Amino acid sequence: MISILTSTVHSLVLAGPLAQPSATHGNTNVELVVGIFLFVIAGFVIGFGGLTIGRIVRPTMPHPEKGKAYECGEPAIGDSWVQFDLRFYTVALVFIVFDVEVALLWPWAVVFKDMGAPAFWAFIVFFLLIAIPFLYEWKSGYLNWVRASTAQKRRSVLEEGT
Repeated sequence: MISILTSTVHSLVLAGPLAQPSATHGNTNVELVVGIFLFVIAGFVIGFGGLTIGRIVRPTMPHPEKGKAYECGEPAIGDSWVQFDLRFYTVALVFIVFDVEVALLWPWAVVFKDMGAPAFWAFIVFFLLIAIPFLYEWKSGYLNWVRASTAQKRRSVLEEGT
């Protein structure tokens, strides 16, 4: 469809010295830009066209009950704007890093026998780039779910010293 539109635009508007195809390629830069432009326009029309048609067609029946927060069949208790502990984000980021690591280790394990020593050393470098920050986080206590605050640590050190 896009190529038909591109060729039509080319034959109607862009015929001339700029539209001469090169000897090595079938398309000129102008044809490629027009194709990309038409592709972007078609994507925009399809995306926003569907949203616009849905807004026009669907019924609107506002009700106060529909505006309330609803979670798992239970009414919301308290304010929904609660500040989460940063440990949730830390655990999520560590999970993503190790999930990606496992996804990247699978292809390495498949071709390890064929590649030999270069694959092994590449794995060691990759593993150390992941393991060293993990060990730092572990030693710093960022992976502990319940951590003592600094004041509690000082108090416990003082109590042990007396």
